[in-house]
This record gives sequence, C-alpha cells and structure tokens, in this order.
Amino acid sequence: MENKSGKVMAVAALVVAVVALSVGFAAFADTLTIDGTATAASQANPFDDATNGLAYQDGSAKCFYTGDSGKTAISGANVGTLTEDAWSGISVPLTAEHPSVTCEAVVENKTSYTAYLRKIYTNAGLTCSSKGANADTNASNVCSTSNVEVQIGTVETDKINITTAAATNDSTTGSLAATNGTATVTVKITYDPSALTDEDVTIKLPTISHDYASVSTGTYQQQP
Repeated sequence: MENKSGKVMAVAALVVAVVALSVGFAAFADTLTIDGTATAASQANPFDDATNGLAYQDGSAKCFYTGDSGKTAISGANVGTLTEDAWSGISVPLTAEHPSVTCEAVVENKTSYTAYLRKIYTNAGLTCSSKGANADTNASNVCSTSNVEVQIGTVETDKINITTAAATNDSTTGSLAATNGTATVTVKITYDPSALTDEDVTIKLPTISHDYASVSTGTYQQQP
C-alpha cells in the first residue's frame, strides 16, 4: 500500500506541476511594437537651377516680318537679350509695308520634371508715345489699332492678346516634357498702318510673364 500510495502521490504531484507550468506561461506575456515616421525632404526648386533648370535657350531669339517662312533677320531690328528667366530689349521697326513683326525665342526644360504651363499674363497693357505738336493724337491713333499676340508652344489656346488693357490666360494646357523639352515663345507685334500719325510712335510692351509648375492642376508656389 505504501508503494501504491507513493505512486499516486507522484502522479498527482506531476499533474500539479504541469498545471502550474501552464499557468506560468499564460500569466507572463508581452507585446513589442515598432512605430515612427520618415520624411523625404523637398529639394530646392529644380526649375530655378541656372544650369539644368527651366530657362530661355541662349542664342535662340530671332525677329522677322510676320509671314516670312524663311524667318529672315530684319535690318535695324534688335532681338533683345536672353538671360535665364528674362527676354528683354526687343526693338523692331513697323512700317506701312511691314506692319507686323514676329519675334521668337526657345524655352528649354532640363529638369527631371514635366514643366506645365499654368498661366500667361501681363499687369498692364500697351502704351504709346510720340513727339511733336500732335504727340498725344499720334500716340492714341497708333495705340488704339495695335495688338501683341503672345503664344507659348504649339497649342492654339496657349496665348494672350494684348491691347491697351492687361491680358491673362490662366487656363493653359501646354507642357514642356522633362529633360530637354522645349517650347517656342512667339511674340507678334502688329499695328494698323492706316492709323494717322505724322511722327514716329513708340509702342511699349508691358512685362509678359508665363508661369510653369511641376503639376498640371491644383495650387503651386509662384517663384520670383
């Protein structure tokens, strides 16, 4: 009986030990987690890179009589100066024989982003000035018949027409493809030669701006 009792006790003790061990594993537990963030910093505006950004193509400016398919240089015309972001100093002669002159320059995109044309605009209209006794009349006569058409690229709607009032087109659809994409900026200056003037009249163009962004819709930050 002692041996049998001892066995029973041993089995009982073993069961209790297993139960205790099971309870022990269930009672102690832990969960480890991983959390955090990573921020990809925005880079400097690639369009403003002087070497590999968005800029007028050096040496691309030309002026010719409108309709001249050969784009022959006009004697006495100044095609102006091209810098990274500006085309300035255009000076062309208009005459009764040639009342319209077209000037062109190329914009080139060397970035890795598509440059979407978002807006073409001026903050003022054409102004005219003359000299002599009839200066005001001469200037008014010519200015009232003058028009400047500015088109970017080949999309027909990507243009504005400037008269004596400011002009804006913020519904443009054109784009310069990434890396060596180009667009031709065309400025056509025209006046009606029947406008009465007994002195030369200078037609001054306002600053014409065309904005580009890396997105085709939505908001964008306009650069200086």
